[in-house]
This record gives sequence, structure tokens and C-alpha cells, in this order.
Amino acid sequence: MYLITGATGHVGGQLVEQLLAQGKKVRAFTRDKAKAARWGERVEVAVGDFSRPETVGQAAEGMEGVFLMNGASANERFREVALALRQAGVRRTVFLSSLAGDEFAIGRLHRHQEAALSEMGVPHVVLRPGMFMTNFYQWAGTAKSQGVVYNPMGSGRSAPIAAEDIAAVAAAVLVDGRTEAKPLELTGGELSSAAEQAQALAKVLGREIRCVDVPTDVAVKNMIEHGLPPAMASAAGESMEAVRDGRATFKTDTVERVLGRAPMTVEEWFRRNIRMFQ
Repeated sequence: MYLITGATGHVGGQLVEQLLAQGKKVRAFTRDKAKAARWGERVEVAVGDFSRPETVGQAAEGMEGVFLMNGASANERFREVALALRQAGVRRTVFLSSLAGDEFAIGRLHRHQEAALSEMGVPHVVLRPGMFMTNFYQWAGTAKSQGVVYNPMGSGRSAPIAAEDIAAVAAAVLVDGRTEAKPLELTGGELSSAAEQAQALAKVLGREIRCVDVPTDVAVKNMIEHGLPPAMASAAGESMEAVRDGRATFKTDTVERVLGRAPMTVEEWFRRNIRMFQ
């Protein structure tokens, strides 16, 4: 059985589905049991929170492997989470980190947590994905109502990755038991700008979608107004500025190397999620 933290999130949810499809047993770790109800009795549920490290340790008892989210909201207690995993005898952990470097707040947070796992002696493999394609969900409202997407990243290009591909790499590491001395840096397979991504959406929708540039601070303010905690919105703003400034033109072949197939394209992602934008 495998313990999946963040099981109701984008990556965790995909990982649960993929492990179930492989016939594996899954224990979902969540703060709200109702959110895991979609799996019914196919999944065992453990209720807990990273702010209570003992609940992580209890849920990890007897597991073949653990998928560990970053637990940003409980950063100060992350060392205790790592200690709880070690004391539970966990032999294989996949930690979802970030490709962001130390110059970014989100990067520093994740490096701190990577170090905590090492210092606590938790056997682990680190996944460092870049920008998520699920960020495109932010376009859904205005794409539907105005035929517009607002872009704080200018003409900068990046290689966003689908949650499905991150989950597939995590599943491969958990199930195959492979070890990696270095973090696995994960990106999509194509570099593109927001304007090019909007064109892909327009192609799938079969109608025009305009891409309108906006300042980064406007985008950050909008995220906060829509409920994103200010610290997380600020971190997202840093990432947007990095793309705008041309500091995110980084692409790896890790997904293809691990899975033996190319990662999902932006156009394919829009086709799979088109209902959100119609």
C-alpha cells in the first residue's frame, strides 16, 4: 500500500488514479475525509494534517512508499514530519519539490524541506517540476466570458508540465523502487509563450482567444482577491517575473527518460480539459 499526501490535489489526485489503475492499494492522507469520497472504498483514508506531524507518522505505518507534498503551510514543523516518517520506518519517499531556485521564496522553502528529509535520514527521491499546466485554469473565467486571457509574463517562454506527467513519474519511482542521487527535474517537452499557449486554446475551442498583457502586480493582486494566500501569490508573482525576464527557458528530457514517452503537450492538455474553458 502507498500513502499519498495531498491526495485531493492536482498531482496527488492523478497519482491516486494511476496507482489504482495499476492495481495498487492506496491510503489517501487528507484533512477532509469528504474530499476523498469520490474513490469510495477503493481507497483507504487517513485524516490528518502536516501541522500535526504525528498524524503523518501514524498514516505512514506499514506503507511500501510515501508521496510527500511540500506542506508549505506547516513549514516550521516539516522537520518533525520528516522525523515521523523515519520513525515509521518508511523505506521509500517521493518528495514533490520545485524547480524554482534559491533566489525565489518558493525555491528556498523547498530546499529547506529537501534538507530536512536528508538530515532526518528519510530515504527519498526528489521531484522538481517547473510550472504546472493546471495554472491555465486561471484563464477559464475570462476565456469563457470575454474571449481573453490576461498575461503577466510578456513574451517569455517556459515549458509547463501536466500534473498527469508529474504523477506518472512519481508512480514509477514509488512502484519500481528506483533511486536517484540527484533530484529529477521535470518540465514539459515544448517551450512556449503565453500568446502561443492562448493560440493552442483557441485552436481547441475553435474560436478566437486574445492574449492581453498585464503587469505582474495586477496578476498578484487578482490572485489574492480570489483567495490565494498573499505569500503564495507573491511567490507566484516571482515565477511570472522570471518567465517575463527570459529566466525560465529551461526544458528537460526527464519525463521521456523515466517513462519512455514524451510529456503531454499544451494543446493536448487543453483538449483533455476543454470543458473548463467552454
